[in-house]
Amino acid sequence: MSGTRSGTWIAGLFLALLAAGCGSREPAPADEHAPADEHGHTDRVEEAGGAASFKPGFGLQLAPATREAIGVETAEVEERKVARSFTVTATVFDAGPPARALTLVPPDIADELERLQSSEATVLSIRRDVSSALTQVEVVLALPGSPRVGAAREVAFRGAERTIATIPRSAVLRSATGTFVYVVNGAHFLRTEITTGSGDEQFIEVVDGLHPGDVVVTTAVEELWLTELRLTKGGGHSH
Repeated sequence: MSGTRSGTWIAGLFLALLAAGCGSREPAPADEHAPADEHGHTDRVEEAGGAASFKPGFGLQLAPATREAIGVETAEVEERKVARSFTVTATVFDAGPPARALTLVPPDIADELERLQSSEATVLSIRRDVSSALTQVEVVLALPGSPRVGAAREVAFRGAERTIATIPRSAVLRSATGTFVYVVNGAHFLRTEITTGSGDEQFIEVVDGLHPGDVVVTTAVEELWLTELRLTKGGGHSH
């Protein structure tokens, strides 16, 4: 079991135990601004025991014990100097000299290869005519040394530094419906769609959706997403 799946399973188990064993705990109070119908019911959806609740427009709210159990941490959106960097894996097909190696990359990465530099290889050619069939672009690199044919080599590329608004990569949630982060919204965590750009191994650029000073969740993001799904798609107690 991977670390991510293990953490998700533990979080789900913890929330289930709270729901089953905390019947004496008082439910979380309804938000005073939550709309109510003629019976006094709001649109808040809550798990039994008050371990977690969800309110449209406000987001997900966790009981302090639940938040501590899954290890929620946060960080501000910050402007920092980041150099666009990534690593590709190329397979040697000609021992040379110079040795030549082939890699297949997404079109946007191929565009970056033309602008970035590498101390480990030189870009010889980029063939975009194969992208329609493979959704990949064929890139041929010249490598130093005398690697054997068939050997796989990792090649790092890096661009110039520039100042951009960034968040930790761990804050980003990618799903079939888009790219999101959980923004601290008072006592709630509001899932917010963002557009990302360049980055490095630790931080990624936020092109749209956030502003410097916004605070986002940087850990247990998948656990928050699964909890939100359970409350909004799997049912709960409506108050």
